[in-house]
Amino acid sequence: MALNSTVVTLVCIPLLAMLAARTYGLVVNYLQARKLGIPMVILPFSWHDDLWIIIYPWFRRLRDLPGIGHIFVFSYHSWAQDERYRPHQTYGDVFVIVAPTKNEIVVNDPVVAVELQTQYKSWIKPQPLYEIFESFGPNVISINGEDWQRHRRIVNPAFREQNNKLVWEESLRQARQMIEAVTNRVDASRTMLDVRNDCVLIAMHVLSAAGFGHMHDFDGGLGEIPQGHKTSLAESLKFLLQNILFSVLFKNMPTLRFMMPALYRQLTAMTNEFTQYMKEVIAYNRAITQGGGNSNGADIVSALVEADEAAKREQKTLAHGAGGKPMYLSDSELLGNLYIFNLAGFETTANALTYTIPFLATNREIQDWVGDEVDTVLKGRDAEKLDYEGVFPQLVRCLALMYETLRLWGPVPSTERWCVGQPHAIRVNGQEIMVPVETYVSLNLYAVHSDPRWWGDDSLKWNPRRWIVADPATGKESIAHPPPGAAFVPWSVGPRVCPGKKFSQVEFVAVISTLLREYRLKPLIMEGKMTTEEQASSALLEVLEDSMNVITPKMRRPEDAGVVFVRR
Repeated sequence: MALNSTVVTLVCIPLLAMLAARTYGLVVNYLQARKLGIPMVILPFSWHDDLWIIIYPWFRRLRDLPGIGHIFVFSYHSWAQDERYRPHQTYGDVFVIVAPTKNEIVVNDPVVAVELQTQYKSWIKPQPLYEIFESFGPNVISINGEDWQRHRRIVNPAFREQNNKLVWEESLRQARQMIEAVTNRVDASRTMLDVRNDCVLIAMHVLSAAGFGHMHDFDGGLGEIPQGHKTSLAESLKFLLQNILFSVLFKNMPTLRFMMPALYRQLTAMTNEFTQYMKEVIAYNRAITQGGGNSNGADIVSALVEADEAAKREQKTLAHGAGGKPMYLSDSELLGNLYIFNLAGFETTANALTYTIPFLATNREIQDWVGDEVDTVLKGRDAEKLDYEGVFPQLVRCLALMYETLRLWGPVPSTERWCVGQPHAIRVNGQEIMVPVETYVSLNLYAVHSDPRWWGDDSLKWNPRRWIVADPATGKESIAHPPPGAAFVPWSVGPRVCPGKKFSQVEFVAVISTLLREYRLKPLIMEGKMTTEEQASSALLEVLEDSMNVITPKMRRPEDAGVVFVRR
C-alpha cells in the first residue's frame, strides 16, 4: 500500500508542477496581452508545445465542438491554411493568441506583411521557430543580422542567370521524359499520389543537375546507391523532409528517443547518409577551387564553394586580426545552406506543380487559354532546342498559373517575426499596437492572399487571368501587380526575398509549357467511385481542398482522385 502511494506521489508531483508552471505562464501572458488592446483567443496549449504537436491529430475532430472548438482550431500549427481569412471576420484584422508558452499576435494586413518582411533589422526571424531548418547548420533562411548578410554575400552568386539557363534546359528534359514515361504505359491516368511523386521526381532531378551538377534520367538516377553509401540521396532526403519535425522534437525531448527508438535510429542513419553526400560534393568542388582550377560549372554548389573560397582568400588578404569576424562560411554553415537548398529547391516547386495540375484538369477554359500562348510561342520550335532567353520571358500565362496557385496554396500558411532590444509598433486599421520584445507577430499569409476586400468576390477561386495585364498599345502581356491594397509575398519581399525565386519560376514554366504543348488534362473517372467527368472533377477539387501542411501543403487523400493525360 505504501509503495502504491509512493508511486502515485512520484507521478503526481511532476504533473502538478507542470500544471502550476503552465498556469502561471498563461496568467502572465494574459496580463501582458490585455495591454495590447486587441481581441484575445485564450488557449491551454498551442503549436509551440512540443508534446501537443505530437498528439494533436487525435484531437483534430473536436474542432467543431461548440464553445471549445476554437482551442483545437488555433492550436494547430497551420490553422491559417484551413481557415484563411475567416477568423479575422470574427476577431478582426489583428488579434492575439494567448497560451502558456508565448503570446502570438496574428495579423491580416498587406501593409504590415510587407513592412515586417522588408524591415529585417527591426523585425527578425525568431530563432526558436527556425531551428527546425538548422538540422545541419545555420543557413541563409534561419539566421539574422550580420551573420545573415555574410551568408547572403556568398549565397547570392550561386543563383545567377547561368544557373537559370541550366534549370530551364534540365526542366524541359525531365518534363519530356516524364510525359513519355506516363503515356507509354497502358493507362495514362495518374492518381494525385502518382502526380505528386512524378512532380517530386522532376524537381529532385532538376535540383541534382542545377544544384549539384549531376544529371539523371527521369526513370532511375537518384534512386541508385553509389559505393560507400547504404541508401540513395533521394531516399535519405525524402525521409528527412518527411520527418523534419522529429529532428527538433528528438532534440528538445530526449525521452522521446526511447519512446520511438526505431524512428530515432532511422533518422540518425538518414542524417548521416545525407551529411556524407553533401560533404562529398563540397570536398569535390573545394579540391578544384583550391587546386587553382575553376569549375566553370553553372550549378549552385560549385558557385557556392567558389564564392566561399574567394571569401577566405579575401580575409587572408585583408589580414584580419584574431578578433576579426569570419567573412566565409564554416563547414557546418555550408552544410546548412546545402540542406536548405535541397528543402526549398524541390519541395516548393514540386508542390506548386502538384496543385496546379488538378486545377488545370478541372478548368478546360484556362487550359485552352494557356495552351494558346504555348502554341504561339513554341510554334515551329524544336522541343529540344528551346532557348531560355528567347522563350521563357514570353510564357507569362504559364507563370500566371504559378502565381495563382501560390496565392491559394502557398508553401507556408504564416510567417513569424519578433523584435529584440526594445518594443516596436505596428499599425493596423489606424490602431497602433506596441509589440513587446520577443512576442511573436504572425502574418496570416493565407488571409492576406485571399481576403475578398483586396482580391474581390472571387478571392477563393483559382483564376490565373487576374495576373495578366496587356499593354494597350502593343497588346503584349505581362505579369500584373497585385490589386490595389493587396500584397503577394509567397517568396517574401525585400532584402530577404527567397534567393531561389527565379529558379522555381523557370522550372515551373518549363514543365507546364512542355506538358500543355502536346497534352490536355482531364479528371480521372475512377471505376466504382464515380461515373461522370463532373463527379470526377468534384472529387478532384475535394481531394485538393482536404490538405494538411507538412513543410508545404499535402493532400490527405491523394489516392482518391486523379487526372488523365490526353494527347491533343
